[in-house]
Amino acid sequence: MRQTIIILACLAFIACAIIRRSGQRFAHLTGWQKLFGLIAVLLAVLILLNPDFLALGLLGDTTLFDVLVMALSLQMLVIVQWAWRGFSTAFVRSVRWVGIPSPGLRLLIAFSAVAIGSAVSSIQKVVHRILS
Repeated sequence: MRQTIIILACLAFIACAIIRRSGQRFAHLTGWQKLFGLIAVLLAVLILLNPDFLALGLLGDTTLFDVLVMALSLQMLVIVQWAWRGFSTAFVRSVRWVGIPSPGLRLLIAFSAVAIGSAVSSIQKVVHRILS
């Protein structure tokens, strides 16, 4: 019980130190990388609170902690990318199945783009003749 309290107090001090220097240390990371890194750190701390790591003496090994954080971050990133690709593929297929945009709508958009472009060009020529 006493070792757990000491470990939690040490982790709290480390968290305070990291928060004070977080602007410098994590400046190169983007939003998702920061989120995954934070979640990975929390999961790694929960893994390290296992009594087996205390018995093996692996708790003081920072390399083990860094590897755990890196592995958990990569695993979460891969899962999110896989889910994003799955959802985007399903969305695109459902839009194609429904027929949005339909061939008639595509033709209408193409003709209206040409008509608007021609009208803007004509207006620019008229304005240019008036100003010159």
